[in-house]
Amino acid sequence: MPHIIAIENSESQRRQLNEKLKFSAEKNLPLNGRYDAQKFGTWNSLFENVLTPGLFVQRETIVIENAETLGEFPESLSNLAEDENADCFLILIFNSDTKNLKSVKNKIEIIKPEAQIPPWERPKWLVALAKESKFKLSSDAAQLLADSIESQEELRSEIKKLALYSEGREVNLEDVRAVSFDEGGSSQLMFLDGVCENNPSNVSRALKYLRGDDSILPTLTAIANRLRPALMISCFSMNFSDEVLKTLGTKNYAAKKARLALKNFGSEKIKIFMAKAARLSFLEKTGKAEGWQGFELIIWELMSKI
Repeated sequence: MPHIIAIENSESQRRQLNEKLKFSAEKNLPLNGRYDAQKFGTWNSLFENVLTPGLFVQRETIVIENAETLGEFPESLSNLAEDENADCFLILIFNSDTKNLKSVKNKIEIIKPEAQIPPWERPKWLVALAKESKFKLSSDAAQLLADSIESQEELRSEIKKLALYSEGREVNLEDVRAVSFDEGGSSQLMFLDGVCENNPSNVSRALKYLRGDDSILPTLTAIANRLRPALMISCFSMNFSDEVLKTLGTKNYAAKKARLALKNFGSEKIKIFMAKAARLSFLEKTGKAEGWQGFELIIWELMSKI
């Protein structure tokens, strides 16, 4: 009789399934079948048709998709559930929680959705994941990933991708920009960081790609959002805390770059740029757009040393 493993619905479900299949293979319980629960209709039918030992297969793993469609697990079958020493692993994939299994929940293994890591702890979590994958992730690279990607599963995927890319060496901010963002996202990130860092070379390189967009509004909005914390700090106090910025929705990485921009350009130039950005946005929406020429003019005015 089987050891029953139920995996609840979540974005981490497929990874959790793969981890269980790897574990079962290591225990000499190879995957021998994958079925949709609707093929059987009831738990009794499932046990009668799938869990009958085969002539040649003595140890196996079976996956059942859409297990919630089988309804309540009957108490009459609960005594058939075994521990991890069973010759069969029955992995049930749910598109919901596992309340259908209440009659047998104390005799089976239930895998819950992965706990969500709080935003402020994600950089440290990513650094730890990288260490598990045998490479070092710099703190600013971890911060950029944490601030740019919401999904924990996507973050895990990025760590796997970076592990292959790293070949064991440290992965820094530039590596993450190059590997973890598509060409458009990478160019916009290079542009935003280039402005804040007062790096004309990177800004110029990024603009060559960004100019391919018909409208300046996406890039204009992005740089205005990036510099808005600098404007708030310049209007109130240099001691305007990151905690206050965080309550206003500013990510740590963005706050750090905004403070750098304020240091590079000063309060007055930030205020003038934001006013000109608001003007450009208005013109763009009223049919009097100045386009990329007008946008690049205010960017270079901000970054000029005059």
